[in-house]
Amino acid sequence: MSFCSSVKLRGRILILLLFLSASLVFDTGSTLAAQNKVAAATNAQTGNSQLKGQLIASGPVTINGNNAITGTTIFTDSNIAVDCAKGTSAIVNLGYLGRIELVPGTKMTLRFRDGMISGDLQDGKAIINTPGGVKVAVNTPDGQVVSSDCAQSCVTPVAVQGFVQCAVVAAPVPAPPPPLPPGGLSGRAIAAILGGAGAGGAAAAAAAGSSGKPLGNGATMRMP
Repeated sequence: MSFCSSVKLRGRILILLLFLSASLVFDTGSTLAAQNKVAAATNAQTGNSQLKGQLIASGPVTINGNNAITGTTIFTDSNIAVDCAKGTSAIVNLGYLGRIELVPGTKMTLRFRDGMISGDLQDGKAIINTPGGVKVAVNTPDGQVVSSDCAQSCVTPVAVQGFVQCAVVAAPVPAPPPPLPPGGLSGRAIAAILGGAGAGGAAAAAAAGSSGKPLGNGATMRMP
């Protein structure tokens, strides 16, 4: 084989190898692009399930029936209940989606995804703060849907019809004792006061009062 033929053969082999390499790179890029499209579609269908919020609690708050504290992670479809006590509240911070404030006595199932805050308000009141472009749609027990779609940041209050914010009921203050009648206590009144000491002590006090004998402190008790 001549030298020229050998050079031509080597050149053809090199060109063939370059072509095969380019084809392999193209196929690999196409496969990765297809995989990315599938992943994007999956995230869209699941509502971007990686989104999560953070709880800021003041007082007793439960998430899905479990006691929760500030810093607890909130996922979509969480059942949040705020205790009915003075000073209790809960705030769910959803980052760029906004935040939800829940007053005492509120029970809500919270849902969220990219561009949307929704849920079911069973009781109480929620105040939803959202930036522009985030939609709100919350169901209430009377079958209504409170919704908003603001171009700029806005506040959407949602409350159960007839809801009155709960408050701690103060213990009743005992009534003061009645004033003493003029002339001091009667024998029967003293006997009633001394009833805890037994019937004998009460009878003795009544007898002492009726006879006018001193009570031991220099005073004399007489029946009116």
